[in-house]
Amino acid sequence: MAVLHRKEEKIEVVLSKLPKEYTDQQFVEKFIQLYSKDWGKIKANYIKHSQDKEPGTIITMPKPEIYLKQVLKAYLENLKQV
Repeated sequence: MAVLHRKEEKIEVVLSKLPKEYTDQQFVEKFIQLYSKDWGKIKANYIKHSQDKEPGTIITMPKPEIYLKQVLKAYLENLKQV
């Protein structure tokens, strides 16, 4: 199940609102500002993963902020390959 639907489209919108030289933190902050409902879904999914795990197992989903940074990194890498 995808945590973030239409992520490429949303990443493009966020990037269009940022300066040419931006940091990952600025990307995360702008994403939260523009897509607060999606941010809530990402956080809820992370909480669900962390609560549903068996004691001693590792949570497979990264923390919400790290998740967004990974989504951005994958998107940018995809652009380089095209």
